[in-house]
Amino acid sequence: MGSADRVRGSLGRVLTEVAAERAAQDEIWGVRDLPDGTGEEWRHRAEEARREREEAAAEGGPSWRHVLLETVFEALTERDPQRLRAALVRVAAVAVQWAQAVERRGGTLAEPRPRREAMVEKLVRDRIPELIASAGERPDVRAAADGEYRAFLRAKLLEEAGEYAAADDPGELADVVEVVYALAAAHGVSAEELDRMRRAKAAERGGFERRLVLRRPLPQSEEPAHPQRHAVRALLLDENDDLVLFRRVKPGLKPYFSTPGGKIEPEDAGPEEALRRELHEELGATAGPLRQVFSYFEQGLGLHYLSTFYVCRLLSLDLSRRHGPEFDDPAKGSYEVVRVPCRPEALAALDLFPAPLAAYLQAHARELPSLLPD
Repeated sequence: MGSADRVRGSLGRVLTEVAAERAAQDEIWGVRDLPDGTGEEWRHRAEEARREREEAAAEGGPSWRHVLLETVFEALTERDPQRLRAALVRVAAVAVQWAQAVERRGGTLAEPRPRREAMVEKLVRDRIPELIASAGERPDVRAAADGEYRAFLRAKLLEEAGEYAAADDPGELADVVEVVYALAAAHGVSAEELDRMRRAKAAERGGFERRLVLRRPLPQSEEPAHPQRHAVRALLLDENDDLVLFRRVKPGLKPYFSTPGGKIEPEDAGPEEALRRELHEELGATAGPLRQVFSYFEQGLGLHYLSTFYVCRLLSLDLSRRHGPEFDDPAKGSYEVVRVPCRPEALAALDLFPAPLAAYLQAHARELPSLLPD
Protein backbone atom coordinates (compact mmCIF):
# COMPACT_ATOMS: atom_id res chain seq x y z
CA MET A 1 0.00 0.00 0.00
CA GLY A 2 1.43 3.42 0.77
CA SER A 3 2.34 6.25 -1.62
CA ALA A 4 5.09 8.74 -2.32
CA ASP A 5 5.51 11.53 0.18
CA ARG A 6 3.33 14.44 -0.83
CA VAL A 7 5.05 17.30 -2.64
CA ARG A 8 4.39 20.54 -0.77
CA GLY A 9 5.46 24.17 -0.86
CA SER A 10 6.52 25.98 -4.01
CA LEU A 11 7.26 22.80 -5.97
CA GLY A 12 3.89 21.33 -5.05
CA ARG A 13 2.06 24.49 -6.18
CA VAL A 14 3.83 24.61 -9.54
CA LEU A 15 3.31 20.89 -10.21
CA THR A 16 -0.37 21.22 -9.33
CA GLU A 17 -0.69 24.09 -11.81
CA VAL A 18 1.15 22.07 -14.46
CA ALA A 19 -1.20 19.12 -13.91
CA ALA A 20 -4.23 21.41 -14.17
CA GLU A 21 -2.85 22.98 -17.36
CA ARG A 22 -2.32 19.52 -18.89
CA ALA A 23 -5.88 18.51 -18.00
CA ALA A 24 -7.16 21.75 -19.56
CA GLN A 25 -5.16 21.09 -22.74
CA ASP A 26 -6.68 17.61 -23.06
CA GLU A 27 -10.16 19.04 -22.47
CA ILE A 28 -9.73 21.65 -25.21
CA TRP A 29 -7.70 19.76 -27.83
CA GLY A 30 -7.99 16.09 -26.88
CA VAL A 31 -5.07 13.69 -27.32
CA ARG A 32 -2.59 15.06 -29.84
CA ASP A 33 -0.09 12.74 -31.52
CA LEU A 34 2.32 14.75 -33.67
CA PRO A 35 5.66 13.93 -35.31
CA ASP A 36 8.66 14.68 -33.08
CA GLY A 37 10.56 16.74 -35.68
CA THR A 38 13.84 16.12 -33.85
CA GLY A 39 17.27 14.97 -35.00
CA GLU A 40 20.88 15.89 -35.61
CA GLU A 41 19.85 18.85 -37.77
CA TRP A 42 19.32 20.69 -34.47
CA ARG A 43 22.86 19.98 -33.28
CA HIS A 44 24.24 23.35 -34.42
CA ARG A 45 21.48 25.19 -32.54
CA ALA A 46 22.26 23.14 -29.43
CA GLU A 47 25.97 24.01 -29.69
CA GLU A 48 25.09 27.66 -30.21
CA ALA A 49 22.84 27.67 -27.15
CA ARG A 50 25.59 25.98 -25.10
CA ARG A 51 28.16 28.61 -26.18
CA GLU A 52 25.75 31.44 -25.33
CA ARG A 53 25.18 29.96 -21.88
CA GLU A 54 28.96 29.55 -21.30
CA GLU A 55 29.65 33.12 -22.48
CA ALA A 56 26.94 34.43 -20.17
CA ALA A 57 28.46 32.41 -17.31
CA ALA A 58 31.88 33.96 -17.99
CA GLU A 59 30.33 37.44 -17.84
CA GLY A 60 28.74 36.99 -14.44
CA GLY A 61 26.15 34.25 -14.78
CA PRO A 62 23.61 32.90 -17.27
CA SER A 63 19.93 33.76 -17.19
CA TRP A 64 17.12 31.26 -16.96
CA ARG A 65 16.60 31.88 -20.68
CA HIS A 66 20.09 30.57 -21.41
CA VAL A 67 19.60 27.46 -19.30
CA LEU A 68 16.17 26.62 -20.69
CA LEU A 69 17.13 27.17 -24.34
CA GLU A 70 20.22 24.98 -24.00
CA THR A 71 18.08 22.22 -22.49
CA VAL A 72 15.39 22.60 -25.18
CA PHE A 73 17.82 22.43 -28.08
CA GLU A 74 19.62 19.45 -26.54
CA ALA A 75 16.26 17.67 -26.45
CA LEU A 76 15.60 18.56 -30.09
CA THR A 77 18.72 16.63 -31.15
CA GLU A 78 17.37 13.33 -29.80
CA ARG A 79 15.62 10.77 -32.01
CA ASP A 80 15.74 7.73 -29.72
CA PRO A 81 12.35 7.66 -27.89
CA GLN A 82 13.81 6.86 -24.46
CA ARG A 83 16.52 9.50 -24.69
CA LEU A 84 14.04 12.05 -26.07
CA ARG A 85 11.62 11.38 -23.21
CA ALA A 86 14.39 11.79 -20.63
CA ALA A 87 15.50 15.04 -22.29
CA LEU A 88 11.93 16.40 -22.29
CA VAL A 89 11.64 15.59 -18.59
CA ARG A 90 14.79 17.68 -18.05
CA VAL A 91 13.22 20.53 -20.06
CA ALA A 92 10.09 20.36 -17.90
CA ALA A 93 12.20 20.29 -14.73
CA VAL A 94 14.10 23.44 -15.76
CA ALA A 95 10.82 25.20 -16.61
CA VAL A 96 9.44 24.26 -13.19
CA GLN A 97 12.62 25.56 -11.52
CA TRP A 98 12.24 28.85 -13.38
CA ALA A 99 8.58 29.15 -12.31
CA GLN A 100 9.65 28.54 -8.69
CA ALA A 101 12.33 31.23 -9.01
CA VAL A 102 9.74 33.72 -10.32
CA GLU A 103 7.50 32.89 -7.36
CA ARG A 104 10.34 33.28 -4.84
CA ARG A 105 11.14 36.79 -6.00
CA GLY A 106 7.59 37.96 -5.56
CA GLY A 107 5.82 36.80 -8.68
CA THR A 108 2.11 36.24 -8.22
CA LEU A 109 0.66 32.75 -8.35
CA ALA A 110 -0.70 31.64 -11.68
CA GLU A 111 -4.13 32.87 -12.65
CA PRO A 112 -6.63 30.13 -13.48
CA ARG A 113 -6.47 29.32 -17.18
CA PRO A 114 -9.12 31.23 -19.12
CA ARG A 115 -11.66 28.61 -20.08
CA ARG A 116 -13.39 28.59 -23.39
CA GLU A 117 -16.00 26.15 -24.55
CA ALA A 118 -14.29 22.76 -24.41
CA MET A 119 -14.28 20.91 -27.74
CA VAL A 120 -12.71 17.46 -27.57
CA GLU A 121 -12.06 16.09 -31.04
CA LYS A 122 -11.34 12.52 -32.09
CA LEU A 123 -11.54 10.62 -35.35
CA VAL A 124 -14.54 8.28 -35.59
CA ARG A 125 -15.74 5.68 -38.07
CA ASP A 126 -17.81 7.00 -40.99
CA ARG A 127 -21.18 5.75 -39.72
CA ILE A 128 -20.81 6.95 -36.12
CA PRO A 129 -22.54 10.33 -36.74
CA GLU A 130 -25.42 8.46 -38.40
CA LEU A 131 -25.75 6.15 -35.38
CA ILE A 132 -25.67 9.12 -32.99
CA ALA A 133 -28.40 10.84 -34.99
CA SER A 134 -30.54 7.68 -34.97
CA ALA A 135 -30.38 7.79 -31.15
CA GLY A 136 -31.98 11.25 -31.19
CA GLU A 137 -28.82 13.33 -30.71
CA ARG A 138 -27.25 15.91 -33.03
CA PRO A 139 -23.61 15.06 -33.73
CA ASP A 140 -21.17 17.94 -34.22
CA VAL A 141 -18.71 16.74 -36.86
CA ARG A 142 -16.27 18.11 -39.38
CA ALA A 143 -13.94 16.56 -41.94
CA ALA A 144 -10.25 16.47 -41.05
CA ALA A 145 -8.06 18.57 -43.34
CA ASP A 146 -5.28 16.93 -45.36
CA GLY A 147 -2.58 18.28 -43.07
CA GLU A 148 -4.14 16.87 -39.89
CA TYR A 149 -5.70 13.61 -41.06
CA ARG A 150 -2.65 11.42 -40.43
CA ALA A 151 -2.15 13.00 -37.00
CA PHE A 152 -5.75 12.09 -36.09
CA LEU A 153 -5.16 8.56 -37.40
CA ARG A 154 -1.98 8.16 -35.32
CA ALA A 155 -3.89 9.26 -32.22
CA LYS A 156 -6.68 6.82 -33.13
CA LEU A 157 -4.15 4.00 -33.49
CA LEU A 158 -2.87 4.64 -29.97
CA GLU A 159 -6.45 4.79 -28.66
CA GLU A 160 -7.48 1.50 -30.25
CA ALA A 161 -4.26 -0.30 -29.31
CA GLY A 162 -4.70 0.96 -25.75
CA GLU A 163 -8.27 -0.38 -25.65
CA TYR A 164 -7.06 -3.80 -26.75
CA ALA A 165 -4.23 -3.75 -24.18
CA ALA A 166 -6.66 -2.81 -21.42
CA ALA A 167 -9.43 -5.27 -22.36
CA ASP A 168 -7.40 -8.17 -23.86
CA ASP A 169 -10.38 -8.63 -26.19
CA PRO A 170 -9.52 -9.90 -29.70
CA GLY A 171 -12.56 -8.02 -31.01
CA GLU A 172 -10.68 -4.79 -30.33
CA LEU A 173 -8.02 -5.90 -32.84
CA ALA A 174 -10.52 -5.34 -35.67
CA ASP A 175 -10.52 -1.64 -34.77
CA VAL A 176 -6.71 -1.61 -34.75
CA VAL A 177 -6.58 -3.20 -38.22
CA GLU A 178 -9.15 -0.73 -39.58
CA VAL A 179 -6.99 2.18 -38.45
CA VAL A 180 -3.86 0.54 -39.87
CA TYR A 181 -5.53 0.20 -43.28
CA ALA A 182 -6.66 3.84 -43.16
CA LEU A 183 -3.13 4.97 -42.27
CA ALA A 184 -1.68 2.92 -45.12
CA ALA A 185 -4.17 4.50 -47.54
CA ALA A 186 -3.22 7.95 -46.24
CA HIS A 187 0.38 7.10 -47.19
CA GLY A 188 -0.77 5.95 -50.65
CA VAL A 189 -0.35 2.26 -49.81
CA SER A 190 -3.20 -0.15 -50.63
CA ALA A 191 -4.24 -2.99 -48.33
CA GLU A 192 -2.80 -5.45 -50.85
CA GLU A 193 0.53 -3.61 -50.99
CA LEU A 194 0.63 -3.43 -47.20
CA ASP A 195 0.10 -7.18 -46.98
CA ARG A 196 2.85 -7.71 -49.57
CA MET A 197 5.19 -5.63 -47.38
CA ARG A 198 4.11 -7.68 -44.35
CA ARG A 199 4.85 -10.97 -46.15
CA ALA A 200 8.24 -9.69 -47.30
CA LYS A 201 9.23 -8.77 -43.74
CA ALA A 202 7.96 -12.13 -42.49
CA ALA A 203 10.06 -13.94 -45.09
CA GLU A 204 13.14 -11.94 -44.10
CA ARG A 205 12.71 -11.84 -40.31
CA GLY A 206 10.05 -14.44 -39.53
CA GLY A 207 6.81 -14.02 -37.61
CA PHE A 208 5.96 -14.66 -33.98
CA GLU A 209 4.80 -18.28 -34.17
CA ARG A 210 7.77 -19.57 -32.12
CA ARG A 211 7.09 -17.06 -29.28
CA LEU A 212 10.79 -16.23 -28.95
CA VAL A 213 11.74 -13.74 -26.23
CA LEU A 214 15.16 -12.12 -26.68
CA ARG A 215 17.20 -11.67 -23.53
CA ARG A 216 20.41 -9.63 -23.33
CA PRO A 217 22.19 -7.51 -20.73
CA LEU A 218 21.16 -3.90 -20.58
CA PRO A 219 24.05 -1.74 -21.87
CA GLN A 220 25.79 0.11 -19.09
CA SER A 221 24.82 3.48 -20.54
CA GLU A 222 21.14 2.47 -20.52
CA GLU A 223 20.92 1.23 -16.95
CA PRO A 224 18.23 3.19 -15.11
CA ALA A 225 19.75 5.75 -12.75
CA HIS A 226 16.93 5.21 -10.27
CA PRO A 227 14.77 2.20 -9.43
CA GLN A 228 11.13 2.52 -10.42
CA ARG A 229 8.07 1.63 -8.39
CA HIS A 230 4.81 0.94 -10.21
CA ALA A 231 1.59 1.44 -8.27
CA VAL A 232 -1.93 0.57 -9.41
CA ARG A 233 -5.01 2.32 -8.04
CA ALA A 234 -8.76 2.02 -8.46
CA LEU A 235 -11.31 4.63 -9.42
CA LEU A 236 -13.92 2.44 -7.75
CA LEU A 237 -17.56 3.32 -8.46
CA ASP A 238 -20.39 1.86 -6.36
CA GLU A 239 -23.93 1.09 -7.53
CA ASN A 240 -24.82 4.80 -7.29
CA ASP A 241 -21.76 5.85 -9.30
CA ASP A 242 -20.20 7.33 -6.15
CA LEU A 243 -16.43 7.16 -5.90
CA VAL A 244 -15.07 5.00 -3.06
CA LEU A 245 -12.15 6.82 -1.40
CA PHE A 246 -10.03 6.73 1.72
CA ARG A 247 -10.07 9.70 4.09
CA ARG A 248 -6.52 9.53 5.40
CA VAL A 249 -5.69 10.99 8.80
CA LYS A 250 -2.00 10.84 9.72
CA PRO A 251 -0.48 12.15 12.94
CA GLY A 252 0.63 15.76 12.49
CA LEU A 253 -0.83 16.12 8.97
CA LYS A 254 -3.98 17.68 7.60
CA PRO A 255 -6.53 15.02 6.50
CA TYR A 256 -6.53 14.19 2.81
CA PHE A 257 -8.24 11.75 0.44
CA SER A 258 -6.75 8.99 -1.71
CA THR A 259 -7.83 6.05 -3.85
CA PRO A 260 -7.43 2.38 -2.90
CA GLY A 261 -4.48 0.51 -4.37
CA GLY A 262 -0.75 0.07 -3.96
CA LYS A 263 2.46 -1.12 -5.54
CA ILE A 264 2.83 -4.17 -7.74
CA GLU A 265 4.61 -6.92 -5.82
CA PRO A 266 7.02 -9.41 -7.46
CA GLU A 267 4.56 -12.26 -6.92
CA ASP A 268 1.73 -10.45 -8.75
CA ALA A 269 1.02 -11.83 -12.22
CA GLY A 270 0.41 -8.33 -13.58
CA PRO A 271 -1.03 -4.88 -12.82
CA GLU A 272 -4.69 -5.98 -12.79
CA GLU A 273 -3.98 -8.92 -10.50
CA ALA A 274 -2.06 -6.58 -8.18
CA LEU A 275 -4.99 -4.15 -8.03
CA ARG A 276 -7.49 -6.90 -7.23
CA ARG A 277 -5.19 -8.10 -4.44
CA GLU A 278 -4.95 -4.56 -3.05
CA LEU A 279 -8.74 -4.11 -3.13
CA HIS A 280 -9.16 -7.34 -1.17
CA GLU A 281 -6.50 -6.36 1.37
CA GLU A 282 -7.63 -2.76 1.89
CA LEU A 283 -11.41 -3.07 1.57
CA GLY A 284 -12.27 -6.75 1.56
CA ALA A 285 -13.65 -5.82 -1.84
CA THR A 286 -14.15 -7.36 -5.25
CA ALA A 287 -14.58 -5.44 -8.49
CA GLY A 288 -15.81 -6.03 -12.02
CA PRO A 289 -13.74 -5.66 -15.19
CA LEU A 290 -10.98 -3.04 -15.09
CA ARG A 291 -10.18 -0.34 -17.64
CA GLN A 292 -7.03 1.78 -17.53
CA VAL A 293 -7.97 5.45 -17.85
CA PHE A 294 -5.12 7.52 -16.44
CA SER A 295 -1.46 7.31 -15.44
CA TYR A 296 1.27 9.68 -14.37
CA PHE A 297 4.98 9.58 -13.61
CA GLU A 298 6.90 11.41 -10.91
CA GLN A 299 10.41 11.50 -9.50
CA GLY A 300 11.35 11.32 -5.84
CA LEU A 301 14.69 11.27 -4.10
CA GLY A 302 16.39 8.18 -5.54
CA LEU A 303 13.16 6.62 -6.83
CA HIS A 304 10.82 7.02 -9.78
CA TYR A 305 7.10 6.39 -9.42
CA LEU A 306 4.61 5.29 -12.07
CA SER A 307 0.96 5.29 -10.99
CA THR A 308 -1.74 3.72 -13.15
CA PHE A 309 -5.44 4.22 -12.44
CA TYR A 310 -8.23 1.84 -13.47
CA VAL A 311 -11.96 2.55 -13.42
CA CYS A 312 -14.06 -0.38 -12.18
CA ARG A 313 -17.40 -1.21 -10.59
CA LEU A 314 -17.54 -2.25 -6.93
CA LEU A 315 -19.18 -5.68 -6.64
CA SER A 316 -18.78 -6.39 -2.92
CA LEU A 317 -17.20 -4.80 0.15
CA ASP A 318 -16.63 -6.29 3.61
CA LEU A 319 -14.38 -4.18 5.82
CA SER A 320 -14.16 -6.98 8.38
CA ARG A 321 -12.03 -8.89 5.87
CA ARG A 322 -9.45 -6.19 5.16
CA HIS A 323 -5.98 -6.86 6.47
CA GLY A 324 -2.39 -5.64 6.29
CA PRO A 325 0.34 -4.18 8.50
CA GLU A 326 -0.71 -0.60 7.75
CA PHE A 327 -3.95 -1.11 9.70
CA ASP A 328 -1.98 -2.05 12.82
CA ASP A 329 0.64 0.71 12.59
CA PRO A 330 -0.42 3.93 14.42
CA ALA A 331 2.14 5.92 12.41
CA LYS A 332 0.16 5.13 9.24
CA GLY A 333 -2.94 6.83 10.64
CA SER A 334 -6.49 5.87 9.78
CA TYR A 335 -8.16 4.72 6.57
CA GLU A 336 -11.78 5.85 6.78
CA VAL A 337 -13.84 4.65 3.80
CA VAL A 338 -16.03 7.37 2.29
CA ARG A 339 -18.21 7.61 -0.81
CA VAL A 340 -18.25 10.83 -2.80
CA PRO A 341 -20.44 11.75 -5.80
CA CYS A 342 -18.36 11.44 -8.96
CA ARG A 343 -18.88 15.07 -9.92
CA PRO A 344 -16.24 17.81 -10.29
CA GLU A 345 -17.90 20.13 -7.75
CA ALA A 346 -18.02 17.40 -5.09
CA LEU A 347 -14.42 16.33 -5.68
CA ALA A 348 -13.16 19.94 -5.77
CA ALA A 349 -14.07 20.28 -2.09
CA LEU A 350 -11.62 17.48 -1.17
CA ASP A 351 -7.86 17.58 -0.66
CA LEU A 352 -7.40 14.71 -3.11
CA PHE A 353 -3.97 13.14 -3.49
CA PRO A 354 -2.12 13.07 -5.82
CA ALA A 355 -2.56 16.43 -7.54
CA PRO A 356 -2.46 15.03 -11.12
CA LEU A 357 -5.36 12.72 -10.23
CA ALA A 358 -7.33 15.64 -8.78
CA ALA A 359 -6.79 17.57 -12.02
CA TYR A 360 -7.80 14.55 -14.14
CA LEU A 361 -11.02 14.07 -12.18
CA GLN A 362 -11.91 17.75 -12.43
CA ALA A 363 -11.81 17.35 -16.20
CA HIS A 364 -13.29 13.85 -16.56
CA ALA A 365 -15.35 12.93 -13.46
CA ARG A 366 -18.72 13.24 -15.20
CA GLU A 367 -17.73 10.83 -17.99
CA LEU A 368 -16.05 8.28 -15.70
CA PRO A 369 -19.14 6.03 -15.27
CA SER A 370 -19.47 5.79 -19.07
CA LEU A 371 -15.91 4.41 -19.23
CA LEU A 372 -16.76 1.36 -17.12
CA PRO A 373 -16.07 -1.77 -19.20
CA ASP A 374 -18.96 -4.12 -19.90
